[in-house]
Amino acid sequence: MRNTKKIYSLWFMVPALLLYLIFFIIPNSAGIGLAFTDWNVHYFDDFRFVGLENFRKLFSERVFWTAFTNTIFFSVVTVIGKCILGFVMALLVTKGTKFNAYIRTITFLPVMISGIVVSIIFISIYNPDTGILNEFLRNIGLESLAKQWLVDSKYAMGAIAAMDIWQWTGFNMVIFLAGMQSIPSDYYEAAKIDGASKFQEIRYIMVPLLVQSFTVTFIFSIISGFKVFAQVYGTTNGGPADATQVMGTFLFKNFSDGYYGYSAAVGVVFLLMTTLVALIFLGILRKKEVEY
Repeated sequence: MRNTKKIYSLWFMVPALLLYLIFFIIPNSAGIGLAFTDWNVHYFDDFRFVGLENFRKLFSERVFWTAFTNTIFFSVVTVIGKCILGFVMALLVTKGTKFNAYIRTITFLPVMISGIVVSIIFISIYNPDTGILNEFLRNIGLESLAKQWLVDSKYAMGAIAAMDIWQWTGFNMVIFLAGMQSIPSDYYEAAKIDGASKFQEIRYIMVPLLVQSFTVTFIFSIISGFKVFAQVYGTTNGGPADATQVMGTFLFKNFSDGYYGYSAAVGVVFLLMTTLVALIFLGILRKKEVEY
């Protein structure tokens, strides 16, 4: 009877496993296989195995390295920005007052907006002639800082990264808030008895006990940073002159042009890069986690 119950409970996993198999394992396995073929729209019903040719071509293409560099830049900037601002915001609104509840809600609201919608909003904000940002800079006497934010290749990636930080800081804030509220008050009381300052409480109690929260925010931010697509597609579409191409838009461009095998190779490199970096950070941060 006991063995029957064990088997019976396992059957509840079957629907989820089937969905995972159909919508994740099979498509990804097929994509990896296609990366070694020359399948494209011109020879749709006749494609050949070409081995590593797609990868050789990919690593010798200038636009790929531009997309790779921009993806790394975007990931680093947004991870640092979202984690620092999320932590600071959590510190500011950690007390459960009515005012702080409003601030939490306002900060989290952008998370629920579509990336394309956010892009449309920031296209208006970044408009060089009538945008709020440049108008504000001109009105306070800093006209020299007004730029063509999405047109000038020197500022475009930074402007897109700032847009992503604005949207997702609230998500990290919520994770840090949950971590802060789970720390027993006994630690802070003991620190106060020993004469610790507020900064020392944060440095020696809060931060070490929030490593798990930092791990979650880092991993989520890294993965979302590498997967960036809507923000770039909705604002610059990889321009000007491929200056803001990222891995997601580069893959989409080649797929739209009908080079299915080549775009699959981009996807494989994309998958390996994301997985490798996420696992490295996960391994480093896991060693620093403290149980309490």
